[in-house]
Amino acid sequence: MKTQLASLEIHYLVKELKLLIDAKIDQIYQPSKEELLLQFHVPSKGKKILKITTGKFLYITEEKEEYGSPSGFCMQMRKHLANARLRNIEQKESERIIELAFEKKEGIKKLFIELFSKGNFILTDDKNTIIMALEKPEFKDRSIKPKQEYKYPKKEFNFFKLKLEELEELLKKTKKDSIVTCLAVELGLGGTYSEEVCLLSGVDKNQKPATIDQKSIKSILSNIKSIINKKLSPRIIYENQKVKEIVPFEVKLYEKLKQEKIDSFNEAINRYVPKEPKKEESVYEKQIEKIKRIIEKQKIQIKGFEESEIKQRKNAELIYQNYNIVNEVLIELNKAVKKHSWDEIKKRLKGHKVIKEVDAKEKKVVLEL
Repeated sequence: MKTQLASLEIHYLVKELKLLIDAKIDQIYQPSKEELLLQFHVPSKGKKILKITTGKFLYITEEKEEYGSPSGFCMQMRKHLANARLRNIEQKESERIIELAFEKKEGIKKLFIELFSKGNFILTDDKNTIIMALEKPEFKDRSIKPKQEYKYPKKEFNFFKLKLEELEELLKKTKKDSIVTCLAVELGLGGTYSEEVCLLSGVDKNQKPATIDQKSIKSILSNIKSIINKKLSPRIIYENQKVKEIVPFEVKLYEKLKQEKIDSFNEAINRYVPKEPKKEESVYEKQIEKIKRIIEKQKIQIKGFEESEIKQRKNAELIYQNYNIVNEVLIELNKAVKKHSWDEIKKRLKGHKVIKEVDAKEKKVVLEL
């Protein structure tokens, strides 16, 4: 069963969601921590509700339920986006990230919807400076915190603009055992569409990437471009009388299975996504989640301390092993600073065997031991 939208599916879905451009936000709801509902008034079309489940799906629905008191996050979202008009909606490269640009008298604000992993909602200003976020994770290469610039994780290759030499490079250096896994994971096509590309290209999906010849590579690239530019023809695929998949266009992979054509991909998603009963989060569950977040943050801090300790210990060992050299350098520097400025010292020490850098402003030297 599908648990998330693939990047290619988001590409087609965004085309349909363009109908929301210039619509005004009437209200915002947050039925649960993982869900956000943006209620729009679309000129000449009336009310439309964009339902978003973090890390999974988003689609337009006309269903509206009664919700309890809004959360603090929901109240802040209302404060920033109430009566704003949606001016643009786009997918960020080939990532599973959608950017909604809203306009108010005060200026532009953006809502980034992350549909990968556990997902997230990040509100920024027009310069992508974070105002607020549902989750505030810290990673090695990025951090989601207020007042910091929002940066999203990027794959090395954007399959919407993929070049032949890039595909060759990917297949050459990948550590994946099969071409289908390489395309699905490292290129980001997803399982269904990677199998489709292999099928259309006449390539065994289990073939090792490094063994694929030039002709097949060109065919793979051609078919990737082909499925990116397909005409929208959404359908629900059935197998053994159960829904197997939803796709935005006709897929050869499923040509022998029963198919139901749907007017829009959005409607297909709306019908496909299981409607689960809402679960009210108890006070204890909220406290548990809070403690979990604290523990995760502490784990990250501990890891940082451990790495810093290892680095400092290595430095201390180097200094101990080269004590005589370090001591001589310190003695000479102490003598030099009494007679010369730091700028002069920097010039005199250029090309020194041990002293590799002099910071005249900070009055520091870097030794290579």
